[in-house]
Amino acid sequence: RKYGTHLDYTPMMSSSDFARDEQYRKAEFQHIPEDRPLVCHFSANNPDEFAQAARLCQHQCDAIDLNLGCPQRTAHLGHFGSYLLGQEDRELVLNIVRAGVKAVSIPIFVKIRLLNTLEETIELCKQLREAGASLIAIHARYRASFERKG
Repeated sequence: RKYGTHLDYTPMMSSSDFARDEQYRKAEFQHIPEDRPLVCHFSANNPDEFAQAARLCQHQCDAIDLNLGCPQRTAHLGHFGSYLLGQEDRELVLNIVRAGVKAVSIPIFVKIRLLNTLEETIELCKQLREAGASLIAIHARYRASFERKG
């Protein structure tokens, strides 16, 4: 709050590691009451692990955010972030959101990037809303691809 923010996000945390490893949780999820309202920000590619991570932190935050916007090479290698935005992973993404919504009583947010067309992006947003996402943030840059030029 020192910088005048009204809503804070954690750094991106791995839902897989958060769900399984208490030491990881202690190291990565450091917060104080003044951080609230706080959104826990996760990468994920497994619905059960995302749901478990959300359950573990839901009482120390005000919303859970699924990161589908990360363009980093580590996201490519780990198959998360913007690399889940292809049609081939659509059902997986929707199942991750559904699992999170079912697991917790706080909102599930989703951060995405632009798809190849406006129509595809709108369709994804509609599907995320139908899966239960309370808020969709669009990072208005195209999703990462090692094939894309420019």
